[in-house]
Amino acid sequence: MSHPAPTALLPQELLALAIDHERQELQRYRKLAFRFLTFGRGISSLMATLGIECEARLAELQQTAREIAPSPMPDPPAADTTAIADDGLIADRWQALRTLKRAMIRAEHAARVFMHCQESNLSPALQSLLQGMAIQKRAECHILQELIAAHDVEIAPDTPLASHSWPRGWLAGARHLRGMSAD
Repeated sequence: MSHPAPTALLPQELLALAIDHERQELQRYRKLAFRFLTFGRGISSLMATLGIECEARLAELQQTAREIAPSPMPDPPAADTTAIADDGLIADRWQALRTLKRAMIRAEHAARVFMHCQESNLSPALQSLLQGMAIQKRAECHILQELIAAHDVEIAPDTPLASHSWPRGWLAGARHLRGMSAD
């Protein structure tokens, strides 16, 4: 099945789209960090780290927007948080896995949005920025895939997700939870 060629967008339109989407992603990761706080601080820290990455991308996008269009771009409307069902704090392993799988689906969507932005771009000034962000979004997907895979089938049903060691490599430099082995 062939996909239609993406429509080219003006740099300001691409930046507005990317900024709005990244704001939504930032809010989502902040919520996830909060929701996982009582269940697993390691997962909460990971979600907070992904949110910090969103903040960095958002700052870079806003800086680029100021450079390309010195006149202020209108702020996009705030995300409607009432439309997003929030299930509250994570209480058990199954809720944690379900939430992580939903986070994975949303991260894959975010990666597709940035791939589309990259494909729709005609401005050389945005090429490396959008390419780098698309790569970072794919890395987020990989991180979430590893987290889900590491805990989906390997844990006894009554063992909390947060009590096991993290897979190597994707949370390097983070503090280990008390009682966890350092791989």
